[in-house]
Amino acid sequence: MKILFVHQNFPGQFGGLVDRLLMDGADVAGIGAREFHRSGIRYQRYGAPMVHQSNDLSIDDASGRLRRASAVAAQARLLQRAGFEPDVMIVHSGWGEALYLRDIFPRAKLVCYCEFFYHRSGTDIGFDPEFPIESLDILHRLRVRNAFELASVDDAVACISPTLWQRSTYPVELHSKIAVLHEGIDVSGLVADEASVAQWRLKLGIRRQAPIITYVARYLEPHRGFHILMRAVPILQSLVPDAHILVIGAEKGGYGPAPANGQTWKEVLLQQNGWEIDHTRLHFLGNLPFRDYVAVAQMAQVHVYLTYPFVLSWSALEAMAKGQAIVASDTPPVSEFMTHGETARLVNFFDSEALARATVDLLQDREQREYLGLAARDLIRKRGLDRAEASQKLAQFIHQL
Repeated sequence: MKILFVHQNFPGQFGGLVDRLLMDGADVAGIGAREFHRSGIRYQRYGAPMVHQSNDLSIDDASGRLRRASAVAAQARLLQRAGFEPDVMIVHSGWGEALYLRDIFPRAKLVCYCEFFYHRSGTDIGFDPEFPIESLDILHRLRVRNAFELASVDDAVACISPTLWQRSTYPVELHSKIAVLHEGIDVSGLVADEASVAQWRLKLGIRRQAPIITYVARYLEPHRGFHILMRAVPILQSLVPDAHILVIGAEKGGYGPAPANGQTWKEVLLQQNGWEIDHTRLHFLGNLPFRDYVAVAQMAQVHVYLTYPFVLSWSALEAMAKGQAIVASDTPPVSEFMTHGETARLVNFFDSEALARATVDLLQDREQREYLGLAARDLIRKRGLDRAEASQKLAQFIHQL
C-alpha cells in the first residue's frame, strides 16, 4: 500500500501512524513545510506561502490557504512524476493542504484529520467575556476557514477526529463520516531520568521538600487559561508560602490574538498583578525539549491544566499518563477525559480562587493525590491512548478503507 501524508509540520499528529505503517510494509511519502529527513520516507518540502497583506482578514486568510494548496499540489505532482501514485492520502484538513489533491490523484482515497471546526461563539471564540469579538472581520475569517475545511472533507472518503468533543464541533450531518480515533501519546517516553530531575531542582534552587505545581501550554495565552493561572498565583502563594510554580510554554505566539499593544500576555499580566507575586517562586521556563519537560513534570505534586472549549492538549493526557494529580478547567474537551473527584479536580474555568484552593487542597492531601493520579493513569490505559496501541488502531482503520 502506498500512503501519502500531508501536514505542514510533518509528521505532526501522524508520527505514530507513520511508524506503524512503515512496520506494516507500506510505501510512505510525506509533504510538509519544514525540514524533514528519514530513511524510508519520500519527503517533499513546500515553501511557506507568502501573502501580501491587505486590509481584509478574510481575503488574506483565503489567499494564504490557496497558496498553500498550490504549493502542496506542486510537490504532489513531483511525486507523481517520480512514479508515486498513492492508494491513500492522509491530510490535516485545517490549512487548505488537501484542496487540490484529488485532482492530481483521483483514484486515491482521501482521509482528512478533522481537528477543529470554528463556531461564532462558545468555543475558542465568544467563550471568554473578558475578550469579546472585536469586529465582524473575525467572524468572516472563520467562515473562510470553515469553507476550506468543508471542501476538503467533501473530497474525503473518511475522516478522523481525535476526540468525541472535537468531532462534535463539526456539522452534525458529517459526524457519521468522522471516526473518533486518537493518535495517542508517548507513554513510554514519560519516564524521567532521575539525574535530570536532580539537575533541574538544583538549577531552579528548589529544595526537595518544597511543594511544586506545574502548568504547561504551547503558548502562554488566554486560550489555555494563562490569565486565570496568573490571577491564582498570589492566592496560591499566600496559602502555601513555600510552593514553587513552574510554567512551561512560549511567551510569543498563540492560537488567539496577541495583546493589542505588542506585549506578550506574560508582560500584560505581570503588569496587572506582578506586585502581588513572589517572583522567586514563580519560574517561567519557556518551551523545553521533551526530555527536560518530562524531568520538570516529574517534580510536581500537582499539575494545572486550563483550556477554552478548544483542542485538548497532549500535555493534559501526558499528565494523566504520568499519574499526576490534576486540577483542570471544567470545560468540554477536559470533561471527556477527566471526571471531578475520580480522575481530577475540575473547577470553573474563570474562577481563579477556586483554582488556587483546589490546588492547595491537593497539595495538602497526599492520599487524594495518589488516588486521582492512579485513576487518571488507569483511564489512559483503558482507553488505549498509548501511542503504540492507538497507532495500531489507526493503521487498521486505514487498511480497511
